[in-house]
Amino acid sequence: MNKKALTLSALGVGTIAGVIFIYWLLVGRFSEYTDDAYVHGNMVQITPQVSAVVTAINFDDTDFVKKDQVIVELDKTDYLFSLKAAEATLGERVRQVTQLFIRQNQLAATVEAKKAGLARAEFDYQNRKELVGIGGVSKEDFEHAETTLLESNADLRATELALEELRAEIVGTTVATHPLVEEAVASLKEAWVNLKRCEVVAPVDGYVAKRSVQLGERVESSEPLLMVIPLDELWVDANFKEVKVGRIRIGQSAEIESDIYGSSVKFHGKVVGINPGTGSVFSALPPQNATGNWIKILQRVPVRISLDPDELKAHPLWLGLSMNVTVDVRHTEGRMLAQATPERSIYSTDVYRKQQEGIDFLVRRIIEENSE
Repeated sequence: MNKKALTLSALGVGTIAGVIFIYWLLVGRFSEYTDDAYVHGNMVQITPQVSAVVTAINFDDTDFVKKDQVIVELDKTDYLFSLKAAEATLGERVRQVTQLFIRQNQLAATVEAKKAGLARAEFDYQNRKELVGIGGVSKEDFEHAETTLLESNADLRATELALEELRAEIVGTTVATHPLVEEAVASLKEAWVNLKRCEVVAPVDGYVAKRSVQLGERVESSEPLLMVIPLDELWVDANFKEVKVGRIRIGQSAEIESDIYGSSVKFHGKVVGINPGTGSVFSALPPQNATGNWIKILQRVPVRISLDPDELKAHPLWLGLSMNVTVDVRHTEGRMLAQATPERSIYSTDVYRKQQEGIDFLVRRIIEENSE
């Protein structure tokens, strides 16, 4: 009986071993597995661009916010006053420059009048010069004509210099392109944008997290207020042992399981990159191995795995969740490190460009109203 039991046990062990060997031969040897993997993603930090008191908080932790929505509102009082002052300054500068162009036309006309007066004085001088020798006019009358000629010539020269000086201030410009006006326009645009910045908007779609800002608090520019987490831009950092990274290549497919859903839900992704250093190198306190009591420690290398967006929509994931990753290493023709640089921005937002919308119309209106 014991002999039969031993035989059956041996057959069972052999069968199991055979199954394991066949699995390894057909599947196992073509894959690398790790359970040291976690979900990562972008954590968009929201900071104000101006300093002011918080007057409203429109979203809290766990709330979903869409791009362009106002998350936090700041007191606009000071910035409204600054905008009004900038509008008045621009109007004043436009009037000043307009007066310069008018003055130029006036001086140009004066120069022409002075030239006519000089020609008349020159004619009178020449006539009296010929007559004074024969007693046709008195010497006093001749000297008076000579003085008038000299005065007319000096007066013309002074007027021409004044015209040249004025032209130097406006040469190559119009009222709208004059440096004084452009400087005032720049100040007005700055005041306009600062007013718009009192509404702190979301640069991306995502979920609010780590809100620290409080109502009535005075916040400074660049002070962290909260974070927005776009859960549609997630990836997995799988930390493989250094002895397993040798066969991993960019582009290889991966099958991923999450502890939150279990083995019933499979995520699929691809290897998109291998970190250029082990986890210990980028830690807060990198190891110092040049010591006498050195002990070799097996290192782990982070490998980035992309996730299918459609699968993420069906089964959402959160930052920091544990994952089990199996990479198919059947094909090793790809590269271990990326070679080409991205042709465009990986992540971008245009919400801050919209802060200037409407300012050009305001500038044109002020210039038109004050240059008529």
